[in-house]
Amino acid sequence: MKTNRIIYFLLIIAGAIIIATGDQLVRKEYAMCLGIILLMFGIYKSSKVWTETDE
Repeated sequence: MKTNRIIYFLLIIAGAIIIATGDQLVRKEYAMCLGIILLMFGIYKSSKVWTETDE
């Protein structure tokens, strides 16, 4: 269970880093899309884990 939280946190961090510095690696539009996808997926999955453990 703790491993999932770490993975979701790393997805959030990776998404934020890609949004911030991704334009140096690929086109800015692709970096923004990929960063937002990773960020939202990490936030969604981590919020699902938090609601399951609160009950």
